[in-house]
Amino acid sequence: MPTGVAVVCDTDDCLAVYLAVETGNDGDERSANDVSQLARKAAEDDGWVLSFGFQQPVMTCPGCADGRGPVRERGACRRCMGRADEASKCAYCLHAEPPGEDG
Repeated sequence: MPTGVAVVCDTDDCLAVYLAVETGNDGDERSANDVSQLARKAAEDDGWVLSFGFQQPVMTCPGCADGRGPVRERGACRRCMGRADEASKCAYCLHAEPPGEDG
């Protein structure tokens, strides 16, 4: 069964989630640290901001990092799971899905 790793925004009351890594089911054994590193890298590459809180790495979603968050309404945005408008542009992180892709 495939498993995945999600990154959540560290901002209080933010509902942003980034489904960062699908680990697959091919028998490829990875340590929790390896999977965590992959998830952080994938999120950073998609606009999430890495910082440190209490000496631990924390992630902030693009909307909170740019002052448009926190995400308060869930939707179909693949970058933060925020609500998109009629033009398929996220109200929080401003990510726009290319035509023909499902949110």
